[in-house]
This record gives sequence, structure tokens and C-alpha cells, in this order.
Amino acid sequence: LDVSNNTALTYLETHNNSLTTLDVSSNTALTYLHSDGNPLTSLDVSANTALTNLLCNNNQLTSLDVSANTALIGLNCDSNQLTYLNMKNGVTTQLTEFDAHNNSSLTCIETLDPAYATANWTSANGNIDAGVTFDVICGAAARTNWHVASTGSDI
Repeated sequence: LDVSNNTALTYLETHNNSLTTLDVSSNTALTYLHSDGNPLTSLDVSANTALTNLLCNNNQLTSLDVSANTALIGLNCDSNQLTYLNMKNGVTTQLTEFDAHNNSSLTCIETLDPAYATANWTSANGNIDAGVTFDVICGAAARTNWHVASTGSDI
């Protein structure tokens, strides 16, 4: 599916197909992406900064980075094979729908506000699997080498 020439596209549903790839990097106006039930192994939404809803559950994603998606109000990435989820986008209370459960290899989710995430996105609520934690940098305690930049605010 080639949607690269549809640069004004705001709404895209590709769920329950056999898509193995989906390139939405040219669709910078995209606000709603519903692509669940496909065998996608990767999904890059870094160029989709207007994205408010991302439904990418029931795929084969191993990592997902929504750190550039500061307008998100809904994220459903459950039932994948996630080992990495970066939610360092500053979104907390505006995210009214969040589901990352049934990702058995996901042990930690990166977020800018781990305290909020821990209190509000829980396994009891069905948001995550039991044992998943939140941190600014997952695995930071085990790191011995750090790269520090003098510009920007990325941590």
C-alpha cells in the first residue's frame, strides 16, 4: 500500500489485511491511524506529529517509538511482540486510551513521568501486563557508558 503521494491524508484504516510494511512518513497531516491485525514488524510514526490516535495492536511489532507524537489521546499497541516502547512525548492526562497489554517480552516502558504512568496505567486497569514498570530510561541502573549531548533536551 503506497500512500506516499497522499500528503494531506488525515485518516487511514488498514486493519485486518496482510500488510507487512506501512510507510506513513510522507503523511505528516495524519491524525488517525488504525492498522491492527496485520503482520507488521515495524511502524515508524516519528513524522506524524499531528497523530492523535494510533491503533497498531495485533501485529508483530517488536519496538514502537511515539516520543514525537505529542498530540496522542489514544494508543493501542497490545498483542504485539514489543520489547521496547518509548512514550517520552510528555503526554499524560490527555492520553485517555492506552493499552499495551499482552506484550510478554515488554518489561519497561519509557516515559517522561514514570510516577504518573505507574499510578494511572496499571495491569489492574488492563493497560499493561503485570510486572511492567515505567522509567525515564529503561535499564538505566545497569548502564555503564553514557553519551551526553550539550544541545537538545533528549535524555
